[in-house]
Amino acid sequence: MRAMLLQVLYSIRSERQLMERTQYNLLFRWFIGLSMDDAVWVPTVFTKNRARLIQHDAVIEFFNEVLALAQRWRRKFGQSVKWKSWGLSRP
Repeated sequence: MRAMLLQVLYSIRSERQLMERTQYNLLFRWFIGLSMDDAVWVPTVFTKNRARLIQHDAVIEFFNEVLALAQRWRRKFGQSVKWKSWGLSRP
């Protein structure tokens, strides 16, 4: 779920690009919980796991809450927040 959040926050277009960035980006590895020696997932495996996660209401609720927080932040500070479409319903 953390990797999905990075993909949305950094507007990364594909799972392959996300895995490539995770390969060398220490901030991504730290946030996801991977050590320097841990292997990064194969993009197709990540895609299948993401599809399974999205089926659960908790994941949808989490992303809707993150979206709501970003929208409040944008209203407060006037910054634009870009989100990749995940097919999740807006709050």
